[in-house]
Amino acid sequence: MSSLKARLNLGFLIISLLFLSAVIIANVIFFNEFGEKFVETRLQHDTDALIAALKPDEEGKLQLDELNLNPIFLQPFSGHYYRIEMDHVTFESRSLWDQTLTLQRLPTGKTRLFQDKGPLDQQLLKLEGGYLKSGQDIWISVSEDYTPIINSLQSLTVTLAVLNFAIILIVILFQRLIVNRSMEPLKKTSEELSLLGAGEKQFLNETVPEEVKPLVKGINKLLVIVDNRIKRSTTALGNLAHALKTPLAFIEQSISGEELVLNKQTLKEIQNATKQIHNQLNHELRRARIIGATVHGQKINILELVDPLIETLKTIYRDKQLNFIIDIKPDVIFVGDRYDMMELFGNLLDNACKWAKSIVKIEVNDTNGLSIIIEDDGPGITDEMITKIEQRGARIDESGSGYGLGLSIVREIIDLNQATHNYSRSGKYGGLKITIHIPQN
Repeated sequence: MSSLKARLNLGFLIISLLFLSAVIIANVIFFNEFGEKFVETRLQHDTDALIAALKPDEEGKLQLDELNLNPIFLQPFSGHYYRIEMDHVTFESRSLWDQTLTLQRLPTGKTRLFQDKGPLDQQLLKLEGGYLKSGQDIWISVSEDYTPIINSLQSLTVTLAVLNFAIILIVILFQRLIVNRSMEPLKKTSEELSLLGAGEKQFLNETVPEEVKPLVKGINKLLVIVDNRIKRSTTALGNLAHALKTPLAFIEQSISGEELVLNKQTLKEIQNATKQIHNQLNHELRRARIIGATVHGQKINILELVDPLIETLKTIYRDKQLNFIIDIKPDVIFVGDRYDMMELFGNLLDNACKWAKSIVKIEVNDTNGLSIIIEDDGPGITDEMITKIEQRGARIDESGSGYGLGLSIVREIIDLNQATHNYSRSGKYGGLKITIHIPQN
């Protein structure tokens, strides 16, 4: 069942049926107990009257004075019956006509109340007990027709069931109305998603109920991430095209003359141009190998993310036999875009490995956000180069030597995450030192 409305209606229906069924059962039990206690009181009064009507004769034996009894005991099948047993005689009400009642002789002072079948299929409520009067044991059973109360209870049950069913229907109708009105913001959001697909909107309206707002914000955040990735991909393709355009044009010009005469100088220039193309393509391929398949929007364990990158870089730069000094605690966690973190560390470490002689140090901690420090023992970077790196779109390594594309990508990720950064010379290793602090959202 995928419909939210259907789930709400079904859930409400089940809960309502359980609750109202419990109410009906409780009412029936309560009124049944009330009826039994009421009838029991009357039966006890009838028993007391019967005991009072037992009077000793000349021989001292108890006899029943029927003239002082309630006339209802004389009416045939009136629903009120009695049976009295003593050792010497038994008395039964005339209302039994040609039928009789069973009687269990209980110990003196003991009574019991129960339901039993009576004349004309009447459902009787019987009170039996053992008594003592004038030194003689008496056993009395007094009954009253309980059928009217049972019928009333059945009518009450039917009435409550119909009433509760009507209440459920009315409440379900109101619930559907409330749910439909509550779903209006979702309908608008759905329409906005269609407009997003048609390119008529860039983001969803976040003026929605609090329960839906996290979803809308998540979608908008995802749209920002996707948009930035597309922009970065477009920029990367532009950079690659720009970097390859000049050497390819030179090669094309060199080999397109009618008389192809290549001197040593021209051959050397063609070799440099092809080397530049080779370096640029290798750089992009290394980025692809380092980044790999990623997932955004997760809790990122930095050590688990960095370890595979280092193993890949060890393979790429195996000729250098680099020593990686890793200062990252196993519990350092960052919540953010995994793709960005892969690109960030991938480009930083790739640049460090490219220029390091033998040492690359990575230090990361998650105190008040994510702090990253990467150092190497390479030639370092001058103030002039730092200034050029700070300029968006600058490419210092177009010829394959120097920093540039990787750090420009890093700058984009830094800006996207409202992070701070600093480039300087490593005091300990002499190479480039990059310090980045990303606040935790």
